[in-house]
Order: sequence, then C-alpha cells, then structure tokens
Amino acid sequence: MSNTMRLANVFALAMVILWVLCSAVVWMFPVFSLQVTRWWMHGMMLSNTMGNWGLSFDNFFLGGVTAVAAAWGTGWLLGWSWDVMGKKKK
Repeated sequence: MSNTMRLANVFALAMVILWVLCSAVVWMFPVFSLQVTRWWMHGMMLSNTMGNWGLSFDNFFLGGVTAVAAAWGTGWLLGWSWDVMGKKKK
C-alpha cells in the first residue's frame, strides 16, 4: 500500500472516530453542542438560522459518509502532495 493511500485511510478512520464521538455529544448535550458551535462560528446566533438540533439516523449516517469522504480526500491529497514534493527534492 502506498503512503498516499495509507494516509488517506488514516484520515478516514480518524474522521469515523471523531464523527461518532461528536454525534454522541450532540445527542447527549444538545444545548452545550449548540453553544460550542456558536463559539466556533465567531458568535453567530445559530438558533435564529438553524433552529434546533435534529440528530436523526439519516443525519448521522449521511453526515458521517460525507465527512469521512472529505477526510479521505484530504488525506489522499496531502499524501500525494507529500510524494510529489519529496520526489522533486532529489
């Protein structure tokens, strides 16, 4: 397995773990989760634009699939870039 694929797979696995943990926190502590999101969005009043959290199985699954795909793509791009830059150095 190439380093590019290995890095992409590691990014995807890390995202799976983070997605499940984050979803569990949103499910158990929805008000706190909304507050943390507000902190990360520079104080934007999300409750006015987003309403309440709606963590359903569809949201969990489809959000997870897209997040893992984005993480895998990021890992692959980083690994590919690393390989390209490493070859030019020689």
